This record gives sequence, structure tokens and C-alpha cells, in this order.
Amino acid sequence: MKHLNSLKKLLLASALIGVANVSNAQIHPLAFGPNTYTPDSNWYKDYVGLRFQVSAPSAIAGNKEFTAAWSGTTPWGGPVTTPLIDVPVIMGGPDSFGCAPFTTDMTGKIAVIWRGPITTPCEFGYKALQAQTAGAVAVVIINEYPGAGPIGMAGGTSGTSVTIPVFMIGNLDGIALSAQYHTLPAGSVKMTITPWGINNSNDLGFVPGGAAAWANYAVPYNQLNTGTTPMAYKGLNGAFVANYGSSDAKNVKVATSLSFTPTGGSATVVRRDTSVNLTTFTGTANVAPDSIYALYSPAEYNLAPTGAGRYDLQYNIMSDTTDQYPLDNSTTISFYASDSVYSKGRYDFAAQAPIATAAHGPSSFATTDVCWGPMYFVARGGTALSKVQFSIYSQTLGPLGASNMNLYAFKWVDGAAGQPLDSIVQNGELTLVSMANKAFNGTTDTSGVIFTAPWGDPTTSIPGRPIFLDSNAYYYIAAEVPANFLLYCDGGASPYPRMFGRAVTSNFFEYSSMMWAGGYSTGGTPMTGSPAANFGLIPFSQAAFIRSVDSFNYSGVQGLVPSVALIVNNHPDTTTTPPIDIHVKELNQSLQDIKVYPNPATDYMNLSVNLSKNVKEISYAIIDGLGRFVTKEVHNNVQTEEFRMSTKKLAPGNYYLIITADGIATSHKFAVIK
Repeated sequence: MKHLNSLKKLLLASALIGVANVSNAQIHPLAFGPNTYTPDSNWYKDYVGLRFQVSAPSAIAGNKEFTAAWSGTTPWGGPVTTPLIDVPVIMGGPDSFGCAPFTTDMTGKIAVIWRGPITTPCEFGYKALQAQTAGAVAVVIINEYPGAGPIGMAGGTSGTSVTIPVFMIGNLDGIALSAQYHTLPAGSVKMTITPWGINNSNDLGFVPGGAAAWANYAVPYNQLNTGTTPMAYKGLNGAFVANYGSSDAKNVKVATSLSFTPTGGSATVVRRDTSVNLTTFTGTANVAPDSIYALYSPAEYNLAPTGAGRYDLQYNIMSDTTDQYPLDNSTTISFYASDSVYSKGRYDFAAQAPIATAAHGPSSFATTDVCWGPMYFVARGGTALSKVQFSIYSQTLGPLGASNMNLYAFKWVDGAAGQPLDSIVQNGELTLVSMANKAFNGTTDTSGVIFTAPWGDPTTSIPGRPIFLDSNAYYYIAAEVPANFLLYCDGGASPYPRMFGRAVTSNFFEYSSMMWAGGYSTGGTPMTGSPAANFGLIPFSQAAFIRSVDSFNYSGVQGLVPSVALIVNNHPDTTTTPPIDIHVKELNQSLQDIKVYPNPATDYMNLSVNLSKNVKEISYAIIDGLGRFVTKEVHNNVQTEEFRMSTKKLAPGNYYLIITADGIATSHKFAVIK
């Protein structure tokens, strides 16, 4: 991506406090006023997130990934108005799922309840109400689905009666907590859940999710051993640090140690960094409890692996005072130099699949298809697209019911089609280079399953000769998520700390993923000539990141890293084409004969379809020049038809018509003029 022009540099400078090169003070304003569910509103709790931790025993202590009942589209439960500090947890009976009244006295404790049962689950609101009736001060629900992370929770009919806070944690965290609870004496497992501090004088800590990760969790190592690391992949160490204590802290800095462990080898420290010293970090006794500093190392740096392996970046907070609560003073971020995997979110190399723990969309469940996915940079071309991995979520958690799903690979050239070099994806800068289609088994394919689809050429989703990637190019991998489904993300990953730091230290904006949360997909206004007005670099942010990197809901952008992994072929065979069965071959040939006219279109576009055989379902979707879903028509039992699609409401620009017949897709590029 290009550096910011002078105007955007000025906007950035006006949005930040202090000198941004090495250490930038971020003393935030209070929240934008109380609301129904958070009458005690303060900036940290509502816009950064709760301090949510297991405080004992030490074997499982630390910050935990969670979701809260009050943060959904229909909030329920209560806020944390009084800090819960070292409160014992209790797992009650006789029903550990909370689907029947508890006989265990939970007075003053945090109730831990299993989600489910998987076969016959009961409502989250009902579970929480049983714990509240038994005297619990808060509820933590464990996601019992193997390996799954925390998800959103609907309150159901009982949710309106719940006044205590309700949370969910992931399966692995829950299993570890349960094991300790059933092994140690009663009262040994404790949790701390607080909007800010825990009444200590000296208490520094990382903001949850506030340590900067790397650009990707995984990228092929041959993209890094090119000499000088490309700008997109420069390393940058930094984190958001909070003073939770009432006293000032002296000489605060963040020290980092980066080690590399080659596959089959031993770890070696390859870099050490320390942020510039913060002489005085004001305590909360002197200011409102929202003091957060962004402490970054002075320089970006190169990465030079000679082969595949893992990087581990350890962060440690250092100061002249002895911290009374050191559990959140250290954290480690890992990322990989892979063989052939690009992944923004975490990737399980043993299972060879992206980690998918939380499902998201522009609304609870969009009523139209939505395109969303990560942006990957390719430094060294010559490799070829191989396959894409992803997962989607159905409200029922049972069979998906969807018939098929398209995925698109767009190459982004900043400044193409007469657009400015401004680091913003604009109409005409994206070119569709490949498509993939996944046909689902409507009765056996379920939510959370990682699906794999091979890439085809840009005019059909059928795999053929390799699609080669260019050097020094960005590729937007867009999943067209069907209506009433959500895309799975890595719920434990946050792109913001790195994006913030890079914008501050080098005026460099980088995309984590792209999503259009308004316009066509939600009934808003059509695409404008200046998509920068609405199209930010972080999905769902309350303010465009482009305009202000420090003025939106921080907690609201955590976990918004799509679990969409791109797999490449490092040694493609350019001479062979995969075998295709007769039905697919005939249907594909028919799709190439579809007529679309006029082109350019003004108010309408005619389609003439004459297939070799009848298909159960054929869809006609329009994707605009920004890779955004516009509209779709679905017809059933079709072999021959002619009809007209309206383009009257479409703004002038470039579009793609995606025709999908029984899971085989083809694309037609067209333009709209006025």
C-alpha cells in the first residue's frame, strides 16, 4: 500500500495526542454518555473492554477471550457496575447445564455453566436466570462445542429477567477451568471481572488484546527472504498499556524479545526492542480511570527466515515500581513463516486449517449476501492459487441448508482506472482473477466445519491451469456469505494495535480485511464516486479508520479477522488440466455461451440463457468494482430463459455478473454509464 498523501497525514496528526514517532500518549475521553445497559458507562469498559481474567490458580491465570450478553444486537443481562475481584467460581448441580433449577447455593459467587446440551440445548437466558435465582453475582458459560470459542448469546424468553452479567468463554479455556475446579479445594478457582482496576496502588497491565501482532499469522517464508522485507510485512513491536493503579508509575516501558524456531530446530533470539521510556504514567487517583498509553518501539524492522518456522514475540511491561498484580504484565504473540499458507487469523498447522472461533456479519444475520474477506500481500510472485479455506455459521447450528457459496480472488492495483494513489480501494482498482465455489451437502455440512475449495480461472470456478500471482501485489480474498449466514473469524485476534502503530510510526495504512457494511447489502445509498467516505480499513468500526485511528469502539473490532486462509502452489504444473466430469464440462461450456447485453448498460441488462441441460438452481449475482455484493436473483429448474435485470439504481462504474448454475460459476464483466 502507498503512504498517505499530505491531507491524510494532516487528518492523522489532528486525531492523535503527542508525538507519534516512538511513544504516543492516548488519554481517552469518557464514553459518549450512559445507555440502557451500561448506565455506569466509562470509556474503558464500553470502548476498550472489560478486564476479564482468571486470577487463580496460577496455572490457568490471565486474560480470557469472552463474549458478553449485553454486547449483542438484542442486549440482555446486566453490566459490571461493581468490580468482581478474586470472586470464587462455582459449578452447580444437579444439572451442570443449568437447564433445571440449581440446588447448589451460589450466593456471592460466579456461576460457571456448560452450554448445551448439544442434543437438546436450553436457552442462555434460562441458564443465567437459574444461576441468578441461586444467588450468583455473574454467570460464565463454557462453549461445549469442541475447540470452539465464545459466541454471541440470545437471551430467549428468560433473558429479560436476568440482571446479573452473563459471559461466554471458549471450549479450551472452559475445559482447563473445569479441570482445576474439580481437582483443587473449593474456592481455589477465582475470577476478576472489572471495568477498570482492582483497587491497587501500583497496577500496570496490557489492555486486553492490546499487543500488536504481525501483519499475518502465517505467510510463506519465500515472501520474506527477499532481502529487505517488503513494507507490508515490516515488523513493528508495540502495545496499549493501562495504569489501573491509583498511584503514578515511573519509567514505564515495554520490552520485547523476538525469537525464531525453525521447523525441527531450536529457538534463537533474533531481535530485542524497548519502547522509549515514559517517565511518569499518571495514576487513576489523579485522573479519570481511562489512562492508556500506546508504547511502540522506535523502528520497524526486517524479517529474514531461511525456511519455515515459528516466530514468538514476547512483550513485558517494565517500570520502577513493583506491580501488585503482575498477571497481565507479560504476553506472547506468535506467527509463522509457512511453506504455502497465507492466513490473517490463527492457523492450526497440525489440522491444516484456520482457527475459527467466532461468527460475525454486518448485522445479526444479513438478509442479503455479504462479501467479506482478508487482504493478502504477495512480495514474490510465480506461485499459483491452489485453494481457499473458510467456515460459515448457521443460526440453527445444524445442517447449513445452503446449496453453494462463491469465493473471489481480486487483484488490487492502487491507482488503476484513473484513481488516485491513496491506499484506499476504489472502483476500478480491483480485477477479478479467480473464483472458487463450494457446493454444500445440505443435510450433513454444519456450522463451524472448515471447508476447502479449489480456485478456478477468472471466468469459471472450475479448476484449470494455474492462476499465477504477481510480485508486489495485493489480493483481496472475498467470501460471498449467503443471506442469513455469518462468516467465521478468529475471535481472539485483533488487527487494530498493529494498524494503529503502523499509521503512527510510518504513516502506512494496511488492510486486515475488507467489508462493506452498508449501501446495497443493507438497503442504504448506492456506491458513491468516493468510496473512502464509507469504506474503512476495519469492518464495523464506529468511525472510519481512514479518518481517525483513535476514535471508535476498540472492543468492537476485536475478533474481526476472517478465518479465510489462502493456500498457494509453489511448484505449479502449467501443462496439465485437472479432469472434469462430463456433466460439469457440458454445463461449463453452456455457461460460456450466455449472452449479456447491452454492455455498457444504463437502466437495464438483458440475459439470454441456453444451457445444455436443466439445472435445479441458477443464480444471477452482481458484484461491484469494490468487490461488494449488490443484488441476486435465484431461479429454479432452468434450461432456457431470457429476462431483464435492472441497473437503474446502480452508480456508474464497473461490475461483475456472477452466474452460478448447480455449483458451477462464471463471471461477466460489465459497466454502467449514466
